[in-house]
Amino acid sequence: MGVMGAVKGYTRPTHGVFRFLPDAWVPYAELVRLDRPSGFWAYYWHYLIGLGFAVNVPPFSHDVDLVSLGRLAGYMAAWVVVFRGITCTWNDNLDQDFDRRVARCRAHCFTVALMGVGFCILSPCGPLTWIHSAVGAVLLFVYPFLKRCTDFPQVELGFGLSYAIFLAASMVGKDPLAPLLDEGLPFAFRVANVVESSVAQSAACLYVAGILWCVIFDTIYAHQDYLDDLKAGVMGLAVRLGRKGTKPACYIMGTAQVYLLVLAGQLAGFGAAYFGLVCGGTALMLSWMIWVVDLEDAASCAWAFGPGSGYVGVAMASGFMAEFFSKKHMY
Repeated sequence: MGVMGAVKGYTRPTHGVFRFLPDAWVPYAELVRLDRPSGFWAYYWHYLIGLGFAVNVPPFSHDVDLVSLGRLAGYMAAWVVVFRGITCTWNDNLDQDFDRRVARCRAHCFTVALMGVGFCILSPCGPLTWIHSAVGAVLLFVYPFLKRCTDFPQVELGFGLSYAIFLAASMVGKDPLAPLLDEGLPFAFRVANVVESSVAQSAACLYVAGILWCVIFDTIYAHQDYLDDLKAGVMGLAVRLGRKGTKPACYIMGTAQVYLLVLAGQLAGFGAAYFGLVCGGTALMLSWMIWVVDLEDAASCAWAFGPGSGYVGVAMASGFMAEFFSKKHMY
């Protein structure tokens, strides 16, 4: 019996990419969210930001050109498709209504298979990247549990998504946390080398800025189910802040995010392109997105999570690229 035939109540979707897939593949394509590109970008922006950060920090990446940047971006995109599939499948494995889609045992096997594919993708990158991928996975694997016991699951989600900047930097050989693995020094000295590094301090600011960004767009997104969550007693920042408190909180977090981006640029010695596009562009796009979103309209909340937040991602990623090519032209 086929997968769908074994699961009662399952209806095969026929929109988008599902129209072209064999019946047996469709439930698994749903698990990895192939029909929801907004989620892909929620992951991927942080990799592009990490890539932009890495090629700009000292020592400047003279040997990187547009073609190699494109290859790296494509390589990271392939990893994100698989990694997002792993975390989404894990999340559904823990979901109480999961069995409507795929038998649980098959889904666990599918998760393991995706992990194998992910390891193959990252295998050329070396131990530092492997470690960062494992840390990022653990942070995101914890997220489904926190949704059941805390009002702040979006914060932990931000820890996991924004951590991608370290993985991306390690792919370029510019990991600010690499001194921690220097076995030639006592551990206390390794920690001191990281803490005192202006590049590591800049990366930390960028990491926390990414966390705040995630909290903003995911809290807004959660307002799609605000009334249902309120009735069901589901926890989260959308319920905790309410319809009246969410926007003021998002403005405060957005202000902190921009401040941290400015501080990251100062610590790393970035120039006008960075401050104009990454900092100024983010401030403009983020404040506009928060202003126009209607928290009582599910479609508007979904827009803020997808295209609305995407404008912020474009501002940051393009700002890093503009900074890189302005420096490359100077050299």
